[in-house]
Amino acid sequence: MLAYQEEQSKREKKLASLYEQWKALARRTRQELKYELTENHLASLADELEKMKVDVLKMFDELRAQGTPDPELRRKVDACVTVTGDIMRVLNERLTGINGEYDAEYEARRLSELREPDYARSIYGSASELSRHSHHSSVVAKRAEAAANLAAKEAEYKVLLEEKKQKEKIRVLEEEHRKELERHKAELEHLQAERDLKAAKARFEAYDREVKESDAQSFQSFRDPLPHNHIPLHAPTPPYQATTPPSPIDVSCLAQAVQDSIAINRLPMPEPTVFNGNPIDFIEWKASFMALIDRKNISTADKLHYLKRYVGGSAQKCLEGTFYRSDDAAYSDAWTKLNQRFGQLFIIQKAFREKLSNWPKIQGKDAEGLRNFSDFLNACLQAMPHVKGLNILNDCEENQKLIRKLPEWLASRWNRQVTIRLTEGKDFPSFKEFAKFMSMEAETACNPVTSLFALHSAESCNDKVNTRVNKRNKASVWEKAETDVALRALR
Repeated sequence: MLAYQEEQSKREKKLASLYEQWKALARRTRQELKYELTENHLASLADELEKMKVDVLKMFDELRAQGTPDPELRRKVDACVTVTGDIMRVLNERLTGINGEYDAEYEARRLSELREPDYARSIYGSASELSRHSHHSSVVAKRAEAAANLAAKEAEYKVLLEEKKQKEKIRVLEEEHRKELERHKAELEHLQAERDLKAAKARFEAYDREVKESDAQSFQSFRDPLPHNHIPLHAPTPPYQATTPPSPIDVSCLAQAVQDSIAINRLPMPEPTVFNGNPIDFIEWKASFMALIDRKNISTADKLHYLKRYVGGSAQKCLEGTFYRSDDAAYSDAWTKLNQRFGQLFIIQKAFREKLSNWPKIQGKDAEGLRNFSDFLNACLQAMPHVKGLNILNDCEENQKLIRKLPEWLASRWNRQVTIRLTEGKDFPSFKEFAKFMSMEAETACNPVTSLFALHSAESCNDKVNTRVNKRNKASVWEKAETDVALRALR
């Protein structure tokens, strides 16, 4: 609605501008017709006036096609058509020479007659009338513009009110959901504490009962020993059985078990990381989320809350609009979107290969950069069984692309190993062998004692220490020399 009103306002302004141009041209043409003109000049005036009238009518038709125009604009267009017809009639008579030779008095009288009709007074009127009419047109235009601005502001105000209501509703729903979640968490913690307390109490009662029974049996056997003279003479001798004395139960063990249980409950709860949309991290993040949250016996609304909490970046943008619902379908849709956007094996292997392709070339003395590259190669190797598309890294062409990232001395070492292997008639080394080679070279380059990096660091530290000692010695010599000079001067 607002855009429509703005377009209409623009068309009305353009029509008013074209009408003013036509009116100025009509006045100028009438003024020039008072004098004797050539045929070419008369034809030029006729063409200009006709063209300007056509432009006015065309813009009026466009305005009328979009809605009902203002009556004042319709009156102006009608006056434009009629006055143009009057002037064109005079021009045609002058061009054809119907009235004979040019007569100044006759032309002046005929041009004066053009001002008599009512519709022509607004075009050929006096200066005061023209000023008054121009003022009225300006007021009409300003009124139309003010009406358009008012409608736009009203529409904008309504939209702002609606947005405010929606934001308030969302805030209230989020607050209620947060309170409900906190209540469920408190209940869960209470149930866990009650469960641990009951388990500890049951263990303590079982151990205590076993200790009491063992003590009672020992006391009974000590109080009522079996006398020898009561043994029957002809009674069969029972076979010998080795009895194992009951192991003593220490109460300290029970206390230690209870203490260990309490210590386990005090450990921080494991939680998944935040997934920011990197396909390389998707499989690991999904496994941790499923293990720590999805398999818990909680409601779908809680699962959606945790899912919203542990996604960010492009992953959160992918799920926009999903969290307005809290049913099973919303949770399933969210995982469907994540799997399609970040979990496809082709997308994951493409992310691995793009990161390898965009890896900067490693400088000759950059030991840390070499280790980082080796670590990522090992990550690709670990992902190969799960992302079949990464098996392309076993190809020799892909290996050549990776070698371009290495320093020249390291590329030469790998070239030597590959050449020896091919000379022996074996296949080109696999990506696993290349990753193992890189891992060993990275550890060698980063050795904290014997690597070139460590030796250069130690030499630079020694040079700094020697420089400070030399500066200190020079300062001492200069101070001593100045002191001797001062003493000789005093003597």
